[in-house]
Amino acid sequence: MYLKEIYLENTGPISKCHVELPFADNGIPLPIVIVGPNGSGKSIFLSYIVDALIEFGKRAFRDVVLPDSLESPYFRIIHPRGIRSGELFSLSLLQFKVNDDNLYYCEKSGLLDPTTYTSNLKSLFAKVWNWSTSGNHKEVSTDNEDIWSAYETQEFLSPIGKIIKTQMQEGAYAFFPASRHEDPVWLNPEILKVNMDASVNRRFSKDLGKPLQVKTCANENIGWILDVLFDASVDYDIIRKLQGGAVLSDEEKTNWNNSRPLQQSRYNIERILQAVLQDKQVKLIRRLRNSREQRLAIQLSNGQVIPNLQSLSQGQSQLFHLFTTIIRYGERTDLNRSVRLSEVTGIVIIDEIDTHLHPTLQHSIVPKLVKLFPKVQFIISSHSPLFLLGMEKEFGPDGLDIRKLPDGDRINSEEYSEFRSTFEYYQATERFEAEIKQRFANMTKPVVLTEGKTDVKYIQKALALLGEQELLNFLNIEPVGKEGEDGDNSGGKTGLDNFHKVYAVKSSIFHQPILLLYDSDAKKVPGPVDRLSVKSIPLNDKNTKVKGGIENLFPTEVFQDCFYDEKIIVKNDGGQRKESELNKPKFCEWICKNGSTANFEGLKVVIEILKEFVEAHKTPQDQQPVSEQ
Repeated sequence: MYLKEIYLENTGPISKCHVELPFADNGIPLPIVIVGPNGSGKSIFLSYIVDALIEFGKRAFRDVVLPDSLESPYFRIIHPRGIRSGELFSLSLLQFKVNDDNLYYCEKSGLLDPTTYTSNLKSLFAKVWNWSTSGNHKEVSTDNEDIWSAYETQEFLSPIGKIIKTQMQEGAYAFFPASRHEDPVWLNPEILKVNMDASVNRRFSKDLGKPLQVKTCANENIGWILDVLFDASVDYDIIRKLQGGAVLSDEEKTNWNNSRPLQQSRYNIERILQAVLQDKQVKLIRRLRNSREQRLAIQLSNGQVIPNLQSLSQGQSQLFHLFTTIIRYGERTDLNRSVRLSEVTGIVIIDEIDTHLHPTLQHSIVPKLVKLFPKVQFIISSHSPLFLLGMEKEFGPDGLDIRKLPDGDRINSEEYSEFRSTFEYYQATERFEAEIKQRFANMTKPVVLTEGKTDVKYIQKALALLGEQELLNFLNIEPVGKEGEDGDNSGGKTGLDNFHKVYAVKSSIFHQPILLLYDSDAKKVPGPVDRLSVKSIPLNDKNTKVKGGIENLFPTEVFQDCFYDEKIIVKNDGGQRKESELNKPKFCEWICKNGSTANFEGLKVVIEILKEFVEAHKTPQDQQPVSEQ
């Protein structure tokens, strides 16, 4: 069973939203991702799909909802306040495809006359196009609603019940809400006790035994995983003998032990865990039953053992148990589906899949996990551009559908470009952070970071010419950026800004005082934070030729024409104009080689900033004071 079409009108922030779900040519469902800003209706969109599944399930199973004061409580309460502001009604229509049958869902609230309401969907949803003009209405139906003779009736199931029973028993149908969570190991251990007999509980034909809404599932999964590990070592020889079959020969036993089908079930679970932990050698290990720890632990490739599954981080735990639950649900009536994940079918709805997940998991791991279940229809909401880019990379641009609410329009190529820019910025930041950690690992002196390499050369030359050698020896003066192999430069104002962001969240990795020295055009407000100082170089109003950068501190007369390069600028109207641009490396090389003390007098303002920084961070171990000019 798969969702084929959904139409929403006047519900919450959604005016009209009509989405036909995507399928490949062979009928396999393609994943669909619902995006949009907060308040655009993503959770509302998903709630109608969940409500339809629950209404269908109630026709076949008695444990889909817990009885309350209502005979058959709804997942979605119909309320006038759910109608879009200023409108008289809301209408929601869904169609599901089940082999040769169709299932329909309708919810209506407010004032709407079905006889006068014009819509090209009327013929498609004729089976549920029968609401009363006023009041609330909820209904599900099927194409064969009136053909009772086509079904066995001894179980007293409606046609929908007959259709849905096999589908939900054999498939993975689950909704993982944004409020999902798994309890960490440091909570009260009584909460974390595992029911080791979960898999052998008696099953009743009228019970589904798989909650459609899954907020937490670790306890159920752990018991089931232990059963999977037990199955992987089952004594097949004895089983065959008990069942009247021939006993295996020694060669057959060897072949069986090397290729047990249920070993693959264990591997599939470990494959999910390997992806989540980004370690291809992760294994599940079992402890002795009298161990003080829980029986199920995790061994990493470096030999380290994670004592139990509850010791995973919140994001890792949620991700592992979400996809493990899909296997558990899918194999409930056929163990072979845990062996061949490609045979698991169903509908899995996940609200805010990126919750608690590191960007790497969002971009590179979750899409691969989704791809393990090609016959499961994934309907996912997300705020993460990185997740969308990862899905596009894994499935290809035609292998998924991305819809933006509240209108349900497809994401276009321009919006994809914005997402790529976001991801490229994230990657640059990750590389920058790794580089910063490496560079600062062995530094002990106070550090001054400048916008570029030429700034460092100017300052070092000024300190030497102006008699500040002690200050020069006391400090590490470096550019914030580092020229990469691809030619990109992570320096400049942006580099200092990025460093500031890294320091704000990871100041503990830096053990020395640090000064971020911006050029005058950055206009940074000075002020220390912890051991980090931020200053901008004052502007030299006397230089009328160079009005930005540290070069502004030099006299105007030193900037000769030979230091400027001409370039041609093509205008929008096709015309051209010539511009000259200071060749900073060329000028820096000349002034540092030939410049006089008088040429560097303007950099005294930088020296004063450095002295102030040093004095603020002196320690008793500093033997001598910095010389005064």
